[in-house]
Amino acid sequence: MCNRFNFIAASRINTTFITKNPTSVKNELVDRFMMTGDNTTPSLYFLPFNSGNGGHWVLVAMDLSRLMVYYLDSLSGDWSKYPSMKKTVDAAILKFRSKKNYRNRKDITWVRVQCPQQNNSIDCGFFVLRFMRDIIALNRIDIPKMVWNNNLGFILILSDISSNLLLNHEYVLFS
Repeated sequence: MCNRFNFIAASRINTTFITKNPTSVKNELVDRFMMTGDNTTPSLYFLPFNSGNGGHWVLVAMDLSRLMVYYLDSLSGDWSKYPSMKKTVDAAILKFRSKKNYRNRKDITWVRVQCPQQNNSIDCGFFVLRFMRDIIALNRIDIPKMVWNNNLGFILILSDISSNLLLNHEYVLFS
């Protein structure tokens, strides 16, 4: 499972950095892709993406072998809210594939995954963590457009985690 799921540090790739220096951010992504190996076997790269200045969190999951990018947002909307992010991710994937001499068989496909929606303005970070956890638990690289068919269980678990964090002052990882 270690080779199937990879993580990209959110502290290095966000709207603020892309606005200041998109080429540097693109190169940072390419370098991260290069470190992982051949990338010919399907794997997912998780990029928790922040809109900047303490803004909204979304999850971008990239399958480099299939040229698929999955977009998970706990608020309504799609990647068109972050055009610089999409442009940078696309450019990094194409540059990586060029460096590896992989042929670009097709265009990069972006898929908006239907996922649980938050009912406030503060839980987006929890949702991104839970999305990653649930995808890893599925042990699938191809994320169906509809992974979660029931928001209730997700919200109850999220509520329990929030209570533990706030009341017990504990750091809790999803179990």
